[in-house]
Amino acid sequence: MSTPSETRTPIPTSARWLGVAGLVPFYACLAIAALDLAHHRMVPLNALVIYGAIILTFTGAIWWGLAVHAPSGTPVHRVYTVSTLAALVGWVALLLPTNRGLALLMAGFMAQSLADYALYFSHPRVFPGWLMHLRRLLTVGVVIALVIGSALLPR
Repeated sequence: MSTPSETRTPIPTSARWLGVAGLVPFYACLAIAALDLAHHRMVPLNALVIYGAIILTFTGAIWWGLAVHAPSGTPVHRVYTVSTLAALVGWVALLLPTNRGLALLMAGFMAQSLADYALYFSHPRVFPGWLMHLRRLLTVGVVIALVIGSALLPR
């Protein structure tokens, strides 16, 4: 499901590298947990939930920033709503036991990705195509990390 603008405009180099750098803490937490480098495996897995909640909030906040700068007359109430929901889901994930927090974050990132598509196609002048492509790649990396984190939970 790509649009011409998504394939024509490349991801800016700095956005690509900084986006990939944003995945490093996810996989660092996994490595620390898998290699048993913390005093308890739950420490890096809890850090994974915390960082995941921060990044989920960030994914929603991008929409808020785009809505603020949307062309005059653009109906942006749904954009603001989706932005706020991402932060609330991240916050709830922090309040849950780690296993449920990871599951909620997985659902949250997948739901945010679906919302990204819906908002992108309903407001194409607000969301640049290259950002949609970058978000898709990073979401896959995040969800994989959260799945691995769930597998590393002590039984």
